[in-house]
Amino acid sequence: MGGLQSKLIERSKKILGDVTLSFVLANEEQEKKIVKILKKFPEIKFSPEREVELLLKNGNFVTPVIAHGIDFLRPPPYLKGQNFEDMLLPQDIAFKLNLSVGMKVKLIAPGTVDTVFEDVPRMATLFVDGMITTDVPEVDMYHVWVRGSAISNLVKKTGYNKWRLYGSIPLDQLKIELGNQFKDEMSIRTWEEENSTLVWALRLETVVMIFLFVAMTMLVALCITSGLMIFFDKIKKDLVSFWILGSSKKKLTFSAVLFLNLMGLLTVSCGIICALVFLWGLDKYGGNIMPDVFIDRKIPIHISISGILISFGVPYFISLVFSLFSLMQFQSEEEELLDEIRSVS
Repeated sequence: MGGLQSKLIERSKKILGDVTLSFVLANEEQEKKIVKILKKFPEIKFSPEREVELLLKNGNFVTPVIAHGIDFLRPPPYLKGQNFEDMLLPQDIAFKLNLSVGMKVKLIAPGTVDTVFEDVPRMATLFVDGMITTDVPEVDMYHVWVRGSAISNLVKKTGYNKWRLYGSIPLDQLKIELGNQFKDEMSIRTWEEENSTLVWALRLETVVMIFLFVAMTMLVALCITSGLMIFFDKIKKDLVSFWILGSSKKKLTFSAVLFLNLMGLLTVSCGIICALVFLWGLDKYGGNIMPDVFIDRKIPIHISISGILISFGVPYFISLVFSLFSLMQFQSEEEELLDEIRSVS
């Protein structure tokens, strides 16, 4: 589950960026300041764009889109190598509007009108230069990439309102640098903040999976408890013999607790090691085992320290609790041990 979630987040960040800088509308002077600040961090790749909500029309087919006005001098990393002059479309939108490469399509700005035709929204006719697939469903269904100057002419405004940052980003240092220059003129939002609903859903999914894992471990622990109770009943005469030979009940209990702890530690550790070996083999030799309809045909493997700790801690703690519960059956009154001796004699 962690592998599927991490791949989903990785694909989304590859398109939408790790951090987004938002302006009402940056002017040329502000853009120079932003570029100067961002160049102080060589690990950051950045791309400015003019993002606006528009309508895309082909014949009788109309669909809302989020248009990204791209600066060809600083394209986003995922568009490098994509040569286009007017527009790039995801295949999902092209299929919805019955479009193909080389066809003309109308881009309509419902909120912008000409002074002469006040009731008629502005529109531009552009060529579809290519298709793209991002493997991010919400992007493939509603986002298009357009030449930046075409967006500026359509909405009659120049400048960029979004700067998408990619890579390992020193967020605290960046906030200080940009805050000193722009203060309240801009906002800095991480991918997690921009997609808070998705992040919440993924966390809920993780919590549910952990709950199911705990419930499954509880069922196994019940079986272990019944087995241990039978085991202690079988060795009760042996424990009584140790008690007769001078070993105290406290020492016998301590030895049993130590044995149960070591047994739980050893079995859970062996299970973790076997699981890691299995996951390594699945990642290296698993191949494409999922059907074609899935984006990730190879099951993604994501191993984290927190995942290992949860996988170790939950079964070990539950096994320890239930083992001690079964051991309580042995911790009886001294008279019961005498009764056991009398039954033998």
